[in-house]
Amino acid sequence: VLVRSHAPEKIDESLAPKAYITAALAGTALSGVEILTESDLAAEGFAHQNHSPPDRVMAITGAAPVYDRQRERILGAIVVRRIIDGESRIAGAICRNLSVDAALFEGQRLISSCTVREDGGDFNAPPPSLLASVLESGASSSISNISKGGRIAKLAPIRDFNNQPVGVLMVHRGVDDYLKTRNVAIATLLGIFGVGLLLAVIIKTIIVRRIVLPMRRLMKETERIGSGEYGHTLEVTSGDEIGDLTAAFNTMAEDLQAYDRQIKEHSLRLEDRVRERTAELQIANDQLTQANAVLEETMERLNPGVSRLIGRNQQQLGLVYATELVSDICNYTKLNMILGETMMGEFMKKFFRESHKLLAQHRGMFDKTVGDQIVAIFGTNKDDAPASPTHAFDAVACAEKIIQASREINLRMREAIQDNYTAIVARHNSLSAEDRKSIRIEDLKFQCRVGINTSNPASDREIDRMRMVMMGAETCVDYTAQGGAVIYAFRLESAGTPGEIHIGENTKRLVEHVYLLEEMPAISLKGLGVQPGYRVAGHRTLFDSIYPKTRFHRDYIHQLPGLMARLMAELKVGRIQIREVRKINEHLDVDIPYVEHMAGCYHLCVSRALFAHALALRLGPASDAGDTVLAASLWQNALALCEGALENIKLNPLAEQLAPPLDAELAEIIIADMASRKPARRESEIIAIANQFDHMVFDRTYLRSRSHDLLSAKEALSLMQIEGRYEAALIEALRDLMIAPDDAGADADNAAEPPRLPDMSLDPELLADAILRQWSVPRRQRMLARIAEWEAGSASPDAGMDRSG
Repeated sequence: VLVRSHAPEKIDESLAPKAYITAALAGTALSGVEILTESDLAAEGFAHQNHSPPDRVMAITGAAPVYDRQRERILGAIVVRRIIDGESRIAGAICRNLSVDAALFEGQRLISSCTVREDGGDFNAPPPSLLASVLESGASSSISNISKGGRIAKLAPIRDFNNQPVGVLMVHRGVDDYLKTRNVAIATLLGIFGVGLLLAVIIKTIIVRRIVLPMRRLMKETERIGSGEYGHTLEVTSGDEIGDLTAAFNTMAEDLQAYDRQIKEHSLRLEDRVRERTAELQIANDQLTQANAVLEETMERLNPGVSRLIGRNQQQLGLVYATELVSDICNYTKLNMILGETMMGEFMKKFFRESHKLLAQHRGMFDKTVGDQIVAIFGTNKDDAPASPTHAFDAVACAEKIIQASREINLRMREAIQDNYTAIVARHNSLSAEDRKSIRIEDLKFQCRVGINTSNPASDREIDRMRMVMMGAETCVDYTAQGGAVIYAFRLESAGTPGEIHIGENTKRLVEHVYLLEEMPAISLKGLGVQPGYRVAGHRTLFDSIYPKTRFHRDYIHQLPGLMARLMAELKVGRIQIREVRKINEHLDVDIPYVEHMAGCYHLCVSRALFAHALALRLGPASDAGDTVLAASLWQNALALCEGALENIKLNPLAEQLAPPLDAELAEIIIADMASRKPARRESEIIAIANQFDHMVFDRTYLRSRSHDLLSAKEALSLMQIEGRYEAALIEALRDLMIAPDDAGADADNAAEPPRLPDMSLDPELLADAILRQWSVPRRQRMLARIAEWEAGSASPDAGMDRSG
């Protein structure tokens, strides 16, 4: 013990082991309740205080670690204790805030109480047996007496650090106010019921006299008119709506009588016209009979040839460049045997519904259902929409969503098995001994396999061909795909692993720069040879497919600036966070493929901001200024992506979103300088050259058809040097970033391979969490403390903390 605030003279003593002190010395802060005996009080220097009874008191104790200045080593622990024996502050706070009587008991001894009664009487203590029951069982207990003078109460145990009950908290309130309110409410409801009943009788009498009786007379006369007696009228007895209706009825009766007379006259003339028309129709019928005879003779000659053509499946519509997707439910027969057709039918119905919805979202055309298989085609015209240019991406992205949908259905299926376990066990026991041995209820899973393959019409190999054909007979014709590429997709699915996506060689070449792929054992196709297969293992990161092994790559592959994740999550362009800028096409009246946004626009903001940040630090500005350049670059590039939608977006001022140590005023100046198209500040030139270099060297669309010709880093730097727009120091800093470091080989030999960062096109919050997990504990603590200071607005540029994160 170094020092005690309440007993300064008691120093340099040893303490008996305490769980909370041990936890604090291990780096964990704890707080809780403990019981101090008379010997504990004397050892801590509280012996001079008066306690009743003096042998035990209840206290709230907290302990926390004490670090050195660098927050890397724990030097000791601080213990804070508050004795609540006889103190009414806690019970008083409960009384004031909840308007109830409250009391604290240490064991069965009342140590603090407070009441809200106006007479100021004492607290009504519960029976000792009830207190003993709560302490023994460790569970809450209630008292409920809904009668005059009764009360409702709740008793809950107070636990110490060892989770043992050492006291009881009790709150209670009288029910007289409730009973009084209930009696008033009952009397009020009875009065309202009586008044309502009287009003109902009066209203009924008025309705019968003013509406029901006149309507009955109208109905009776209507029946007479329906029988053909049009000459009857009613007397108008009132000037209200019923009177108007009666007058309208009389007018209708008179009009019907006139129409009846006209119809009878017209019928006489119509009979003559019908006889004339009948003769004309007879002549036309004779002519039609002759034409049908000629048509039947013609069809007799043509129909056999058409039937043979369709029967041989040779009405081909040609080779296509498209992607086939085949999805199949694993172990469907076993699931159906155990769950039954009704329950399994519901899960299959939901799976098919979700799959069709996902096909529509990803521009796929549903081909057919084969049992529990779903077959779809991507890359063909659908309705009036043109074929998707990214059908391979569409198919893989749709397959990921289908796999996710099957996992969600599997969770629901497991819940259904739990809810109906008895019935499912009975169904399992009804199976044969061989089936029971091969099926275990615990192993049942709702999973699907997916196989994907893309055709290549330019290839001469049958394995690369996909034909769209019309096949069937006179009564049924189907439009579907055939060919070796289709067979390849079916075999990829059947040979795949449940819950995974397997793709063919052509699909692999199209998507390998976006998705991480693992080569699987080759599969054999009858008549088509042995073909490779690949499993989709995830998405590539920003550094996997864009940057070579340069100094820039080395500086940022292990860790991104800690500020990046925070800015991506907090900065907003209107309602959209910068980390969601790939969704900006929701505000534009254009159709941009979602894959291009997923792998392009988001990476564009991140990569250009990292370039600017690296240049700023290499050219020598202060670290805070480099962070401000990073924030300004993110903002400027996000605005560039939103350029077509700025008229419909209300911008949030950047200065209001930046907190110290970021210089909000400097960021606004940089943005304004960038808008002038002739940047005058050094920071603006850094962002401009980073943007231009990134545009010239790297493809951000991830599409095979590039929007512009790309240059090598060396060619781009030479061209920028010839143009003379930027000072030589900026170009040299860029060249220094883009060359391979001399110690790259040594680093690779001496350092273990760093963990792979998650895909930056996914949720950046997950990315930030993964980066923090890669750091050491002291560094992570320093980073989290730094972020807390930024959020609290108390950090200063001279805080002396590590800024390398």
